[in-house]
Amino acid sequence: MDQPQTYSQYNDLQRTDNLFVLQTYLSLSRWSSDGESVLDVGSGDGKFAVESLIPRLPRTMGRFVGCDCSEAMVRFANENYGRQGREFVRFDIVSEALPEGFAGGFHHIYSFYALHWVRKQRKAFENMYKLLKPGGDIFLTFLAKTDLYQIYKNMSKNKKWKSYTKKEYISPYHGLANPEKRLEKLLVSTGFTTTLCKTETRSFIYPNFDIYKKSIFSVNPIISNLSPDDVPAYTEDFMKEVRNLKSVTISNINNNEESLTVEYQLFVVHAYKPLRKKGFPYDKFCKVVCQECKYQISYLIRRIRDMSKNINE
Repeated sequence: MDQPQTYSQYNDLQRTDNLFVLQTYLSLSRWSSDGESVLDVGSGDGKFAVESLIPRLPRTMGRFVGCDCSEAMVRFANENYGRQGREFVRFDIVSEALPEGFAGGFHHIYSFYALHWVRKQRKAFENMYKLLKPGGDIFLTFLAKTDLYQIYKNMSKNKKWKSYTKKEYISPYHGLANPEKRLEKLLVSTGFTTTLCKTETRSFIYPNFDIYKKSIFSVNPIISNLSPDDVPAYTEDFMKEVRNLKSVTISNINNNEESLTVEYQLFVVHAYKPLRKKGFPYDKFCKVVCQECKYQISYLIRRIRDMSKNINE
């Protein structure tokens, strides 16, 4: 996750899925005024944010901040995509303290292909809630199910690699029958009102094993902790595990190269921070108002009908 140059070249799967989510669901994220501020959580190398997300947002957008826990990614993003009104900062979304000026500072929070690396999901969403202005929204996509996590679990059983594998590397939703229900429950308990929380079944074709390996290893959290002498052996064991996955289809193509088709599921989430003041039951108040509106409308319809009858008579 600290290889921005490699990730920037071999992130076709992430980019393809992110574009699909933007094209299909971005309309859920509504803008009501000029100058609204944006936070991109897990912005990585910054390329997707600048080339694909920002062009789809209103031109009247105000401050844009991308944050990532990787110093290398933040440095790369600022060097290549930073400018006035657009900055990238080092910030871990599960930090205990928020950066100065961040609390209640954003109208919109976006995150693409990042939150599956976050083990402390509740803390992440609690922080997002604090970062939003009242009425602000979150628009997220990240992995819900992938056998990549099963590889990490299998590798952890190997004595040679066991010490390098941590629970943090495996999504908390891995192995759940209904991950979207778990996630929505978490969002609601944090204070969000959800408008969308679902999974999308996806697949992607890697033209050969070399591209697959570079794509996976550019975000593999273990590689950077290995000694150079151990990397070849780890790579060999990892790729053996890949060949055993049921969710990976290997096909022979031209020149005896093997392509890989991988299957997985993505979360797509949209939710917002309610407009309400502490201590005031706005939700109940709105229900009462809506009910009263129904009565008033019914009354007006009856009056119009009576007036029409009188006119006809």
